[in-house]
Amino acid sequence: METGRNVAAVACLVAAGVGLGGALVFVGLNMRPTRESRRPRREQRDVAESDSDDESIGTRRFSRSRRGLPQQVSERSLRREVSEWSVQRHASSELPEHAMGVGFSMEQARNMADAGQAVAMNRSPAEVLALLQKGNVRFWTGQASRPEKSAFERRALISKQFPSTAILSCSDSRVPVEIVFDQGLGDMFVVRVAGNCLDTTTTASLQYAVHHLKVKLLIVMGHEGCGAVKAAQLPIDAINEEPETLGRLLKGMRKGLDAADLARVQDVKAADREAVTTNVKAQVESLARDKGIMAKVQGGELMMFGAFYEISSGIVDFFHEVSGTESMEAEDEISRAPSRGVLSLCPWGGSMQPGETKLEV
Repeated sequence: METGRNVAAVACLVAAGVGLGGALVFVGLNMRPTRESRRPRREQRDVAESDSDDESIGTRRFSRSRRGLPQQVSERSLRREVSEWSVQRHASSELPEHAMGVGFSMEQARNMADAGQAVAMNRSPAEVLALLQKGNVRFWTGQASRPEKSAFERRALISKQFPSTAILSCSDSRVPVEIVFDQGLGDMFVVRVAGNCLDTTTTASLQYAVHHLKVKLLIVMGHEGCGAVKAAQLPIDAINEEPETLGRLLKGMRKGLDAADLARVQDVKAADREAVTTNVKAQVESLARDKGIMAKVQGGELMMFGAFYEISSGIVDFFHEVSGTESMEAEDEISRAPSRGVLSLCPWGGSMQPGETKLEV
């Protein structure tokens, strides 16, 4: 009797086990991932392994199919390419091999500055002009390189500056001189004031650039739509209502504009350009009365001329070159004869007229 009860108990346990096992199998089959659902997990596992590999070898991976880039790009190679581009862009100051990292010394920075200065000083004024013109072509054709300096190059500029060009330009926010000529830090000595006018401060700044920094070009640049030039042509009663210092500036500009017969120019845009270039010529001719500056021009160390920046196109025209024979005394009357251009002195030669631009970048 007792044996029969034991057998019955065992049978119940076996039946319960079989039922529980079947239930677990059924649930497991329903929860088994399909091929499609397993694919993201495999991809995630691959990505995780790839990220782990990247961290171990210090590189970056990119998907060929998603970005079209090489599967693996070394950070060291990227850094090397950037360094090589910087060296090519600034051939005047070659970067040492260890400049790709950090920790370069001030002695190394000073050596780099000395090398860059030597190259800049060996350029002729005509070569500097050609570099400026090519930079402006890059700007207005949308190919500007925006040559920002590396950390090492910026540090090299701490000890000295050696710009090749000094330019008197307008303070108008639409006339960023370094950008217009696609130049970088330390390339240009820029003096900006409303109406690009000479006074004690601006003249002294340009004299410093010529005699101490030994610049090769001295430029006075006006621009299209200059508000100061327009204000200087207002009736004298309107100018008298301006603040005293501003009124004095406008009256000084007005004297130079009165020498030209601007009322005869009927076209609005042509009249604007004629007024601006007339003001530029007046400033250039004032600089031509400076004996120290003219000695540099006559000695072939310096070129001096005017320029006009057309905001609408981005093009800079150079004109009214001072060759060294135009030195004037204070009492000389300003001549308003048409001035010749400066492009004939460029290294590429040829006889180009003012306003034409050779498309070399």
